[in-house]
Amino acid sequence: MTSDWIIRIVLFSLVHWVLAGFMLNDLAAREKVVFGHKAPWAIVVLAIPCFGSLLYLMFHPQIINREN
Repeated sequence: MTSDWIIRIVLFSLVHWVLAGFMLNDLAAREKVVFGHKAPWAIVVLAIPCFGSLLYLMFHPQIINREN
């Protein structure tokens, strides 16, 4: 494995854990979440690198119910 791949893997992991930390913090602070249960969202955020966090953001109530 070349050093380029190692750098990519490390950066991808770093992005995943930073996003996951923000999303789990937000999830813990919310009283209600889309689809009603927090545990499945936590699993999705942690189990699907980067895309789980992005999926959570897509269903975030402040993004869905934007009042402009």
